[in-house]
Amino acid sequence: MMTNPTVSKALSAYATANSTVPPLIAVARLYERATTNARRAREAVRARRFDEAFADLDRTITILTALDSVLDMGRGGAVAQDLRRFYRIMIQQVANVPARPDPAAAADAVARQLGVMAEAWKTVAETYGIPGAAERSTGRHTPSGATTVKGSSASVIERSMKHANGSLFG
Repeated sequence: MMTNPTVSKALSAYATANSTVPPLIAVARLYERATTNARRAREAVRARRFDEAFADLDRTITILTALDSVLDMGRGGAVAQDLRRFYRIMIQQVANVPARPDPAAAADAVARQLGVMAEAWKTVAETYGIPGAAERSTGRHTPSGATTVKGSSASVIERSMKHANGSLFG
């Protein structure tokens, strides 16, 4: 069976992160790294260092691919389906950054969106009893617990889904 090297690399990165920290913190860290990569891509575009921008965008896609590929669709239900849709939309948005009329602004929009989700996942980790998850965040990605998230965490994730469906990227 042939495997995609990017997916293999992404799964390896996720497995490494997942083996040393609680899964919710691993997810928050991966979002933070993706956010940082998108910001670096924005700065590289502004400085006309396009090879660096492409590399940072590629790293962002790798992280999103890893997050998408480890979703437990059987246990995650509607939340897993929403996350899958979110990841795939974001992957498409990141891939389209270089073709946008203002690639720096497009990379910035991606970074903002991923930053919102990083904060949401930190809040989810705190909600589910991982003390200091926000500070610590500088098995499988199973959003099944997230189906019961109430209040601000759920609304942030819901708003993020709506943004990913087009309002940030016009």
